[in-house]
Amino acid sequence: MIVIPAIDLIGGKCVRLYQGDFARQTTYEKDPVQQGREFQAVGFSRLHVVDLEGAREGTGQNRPVIQEVVKALKIPVQVGGGIRTRQDIAQLLGFGVSYLIVGTSALASPDEVTRWVDEWGPESLIVSLDLKMGKLRSEGWLEQSEVGLDEICERIVRWGIPQVICTDVESDGTLDHPNYQTYEDLGERLPGSIQLIAAGGVSQPEHIARLKRIGVSGAVVGRALYEGDVAWEELIHAG
Repeated sequence: MIVIPAIDLIGGKCVRLYQGDFARQTTYEKDPVQQGREFQAVGFSRLHVVDLEGAREGTGQNRPVIQEVVKALKIPVQVGGGIRTRQDIAQLLGFGVSYLIVGTSALASPDEVTRWVDEWGPESLIVSLDLKMGKLRSEGWLEQSEVGLDEICERIVRWGIPQVICTDVESDGTLDHPNYQTYEDLGERLPGSIQLIAAGGVSQPEHIARLKRIGVSGAVVGRALYEGDVAWEELIHAG
């Protein structure tokens, strides 16, 4: 069970949204590079970075910051937000990003994702499934997709992509608890060979331990690391 700290970016700064709402944004003063170094120093073994403006607008305003973060760290970095074209893939892999998270593209442009898998292999990709009230969301959580869970799971299996990250939008940024039922249901749809990473509401060691018990392979922790009252080391070792 891998616990992955999150850095979400707007305007080059570390932020958190409440339930995916861009109007309910908290901005933190710490520089993203410094924040990443602190996560690495305490013992986290992977970093999760999301370009929220990229996710919403399909652009890469925060790419220079992402490049600096990747350059500064030795641990693998997974990046999502605004990865819509072959050029996006090539640029981010060129920065040294270890895993590219594709969400909107997986829903809206499956043929494009197939081409990326053919060119770079499935191991460098992670599919992001963002769920709100049981429905898949895209475009930075702003739009509801017409694609169903069964259909996207079939695509993931066909692509051979070995990791899936699922964010329960209603839990995200709340510090409450994960929506365990979401991950149990998704785990039943995906073969056991695919690693499922949970995001949204993970804030306590017991949350991570329970996710592990239901078969989740990883958990992304965000707001709890910036505002929570639990030592980071406790979260790292909870799984």
